[in-house]
Amino acid sequence: MKNYIIILFIIMVTIHVVSCNLEKDIDVDLPFYESELVVECYLEPGKPYRLLLSESQDYFAPAEENPLIDNAVITITHQGEIDTLYNGVFFDLEFNKIYNFSNPKLVPANYYEPFDLNITDDRGRQITGTTQIIIPVEIDSLVPVFNSTDTAALLLNYFIDPEGDNWYRRQLHVGETMDSGSLEQDFITDDNLETEDGQYVFGSGYDYTFGDTLYSTLYNIEEDYFKFLQSVFDASASNGNPFASPSSIKSNVEGGIGIFTGLSYDRDTLIIGE
Repeated sequence: MKNYIIILFIIMVTIHVVSCNLEKDIDVDLPFYESELVVECYLEPGKPYRLLLSESQDYFAPAEENPLIDNAVITITHQGEIDTLYNGVFFDLEFNKIYNFSNPKLVPANYYEPFDLNITDDRGRQITGTTQIIIPVEIDSLVPVFNSTDTAALLLNYFIDPEGDNWYRRQLHVGETMDSGSLEQDFITDDNLETEDGQYVFGSGYDYTFGDTLYSTLYNIEEDYFKFLQSVFDASASNGNPFASPSSIKSNVEGGIGIFTGLSYDRDTLIIGE
């Protein structure tokens, strides 16, 4: 027994020594990362011009918000009029967003003339972009459908898809008010769906009961915005794994990263049981 213990000890020591010799420090030379300007600007008719300007970070930097860029000259040109956006702190409570540039002038509901963006920061970096606000698609009806026991209901959102290629974002909130309600659904889709007479329908689960207030919002979005959102969702998923390759954000601006687009939507409200 004594000899057996001695032999076992020798084997364990040998394994430890061998495994230690297999451990090596490897130096990896990462390529230099040059930060880029990042912009988010959504033109919503009847709301002020608002824009968020920040700077991208190295993929391996701490997971924090991008640092804001406050020293920049930003203009939006529409129908020959040039409007300058000024630095500050501006809140959008409806969409839970904060912007650092704005102009109190209200975005016109012009669906036919383009808007041009120009940004130049204090380092000489420049972003340009062009977009157009597209005509919103109206919600045809909101229809609750109860289960067999009449204890829970789902919601069907009907609308007519216009001719041509279209892209949509659908959001569904539930709560006493839109601002305080919880976001139940948020997804994007194209119009490649099998329907009759051009009628489309978005549904939900049997998640609602008598008295629940539902807010259904239907965005008619540009293809550029659709691709941007799709890439953002993919990037958010891949960044959960530190070893995943960073996803490429599909931007529609030149000289940086981000999105410059119009927000066209229709919204309807339904109280279950009324």
